[in-house]
Amino acid sequence: MANWGSQLAAERLGPLMQATVPTPATAVQLAASITFLLSDNGTNVNGAILASDGELVGAVGEWHPT
Repeated sequence: MANWGSQLAAERLGPLMQATVPTPATAVQLAASITFLLSDNGTNVNGAILASDGELVGAVGEWHPT
């Protein structure tokens, strides 16, 4: 759990952050995406960006790595 610095901040921001910040993808979930792309079922997928970020971009609008 995050350290909010105060009980009031934890009460107000905690539920909001749990609702909007997705959990990171696990290694197994990432491996499943990669396995699909390498399989015969993924042969027609080309030129597409398949995000495996746990919906981070959808939650924050856009993401720019620094």
